[in-house]
Amino acid sequence: MEKSKPDLFYLSRRIRISVLLAAILIAGPALANDEVGPNELQIGLGLGPASVQTHLEPRIQNEYRFGGAFFGGYGQMPDWTYDSQWGEVFRLAYLRNEWLFELDQRSEQANIEYSSYIQATFNGTVINRSSSHTGEYSQNRTSLLAGWDALHGSSRHNLYFLAGVRSMREEFLNERTVLTGLSSSGTSVIVGGASPINSTLTTSGNLYLGMDFTYQFEGPYALQFRLGLESGTGDWEETDLLYGLNNSFEYRKEIGSTELTGIELDITYRQKIDEDWTFFASLRSYRLSLRTREVIPILGNSTPPTSAQLLQDLVLTYSGAEHNGRSTALLFGFTYSYRFW
Repeated sequence: MEKSKPDLFYLSRRIRISVLLAAILIAGPALANDEVGPNELQIGLGLGPASVQTHLEPRIQNEYRFGGAFFGGYGQMPDWTYDSQWGEVFRLAYLRNEWLFELDQRSEQANIEYSSYIQATFNGTVINRSSSHTGEYSQNRTSLLAGWDALHGSSRHNLYFLAGVRSMREEFLNERTVLTGLSSSGTSVIVGGASPINSTLTTSGNLYLGMDFTYQFEGPYALQFRLGLESGTGDWEETDLLYGLNNSFEYRKEIGSTELTGIELDITYRQKIDEDWTFFASLRSYRLSLRTREVIPILGNSTPPTSAQLLQDLVLTYSGAEHNGRSTALLFGFTYSYRFW
């Protein structure tokens, strides 16, 4: 009989523990649902046509115009032709109550064609050269952002204030240059298939500030507006190698630093398909201003560069040259949402 009391004690204790566990299992989801939310992971991907105009176009145009005039001649480069322009976006975001953490990656690509002509006088000899060029251009921007929703808990709309960092990589590869005409001292020559290596690479790390407002209509429709500003510094590198007549070549390399400022504006229409999938159509506009600083030209030719050529490089790469670029993309895609409760 004496052992019955401990048995009853342990039995009642087990009953209390079982009741407590059952209460936690029942009340846990209810407590989670009492939070304002959300608590979800969003994955989005979009593709679509784009319109691009790189800041490299006016910069290289100025090189030809000023270079021809500097050497007592004439230089020109008509506006570039942009073809096969395309944009894409990838977004990975985690939303927890009033907080947003986001990885946003955007890119635009284009095929480029342009022509150039220059007439100049070297050592008393007049030289005329016209060329055609084809190349590929790409710009990639990757952002790591955090945001706080100022309307959380008091409205079904959202107003996020965003802050973070962004890296930008811009690359232009001049795949092919053909000398269509070259004349010197009254003798004209046609040269086809000249082999160049001509590439430009710009990288930068930027600070990003912005705001993102979403207006939720009655039903599954919503409009989203995002405005962002960025500013930072980076590196610049340009390499040119062109083969000419009689095994001659021209080599030029620029290295230096840059300052970049950018502004973007996004307008996005969203429509829920079901609880997990959302369709979006987004018009995204981006403008940047890039200033080159501390540019160092490195020259190497089959014949030593003249003092006039060295002076030309000094003038063309003057510290503080600033040029503007822009891109616009109309993207269509889907966002998948995974809810943790």
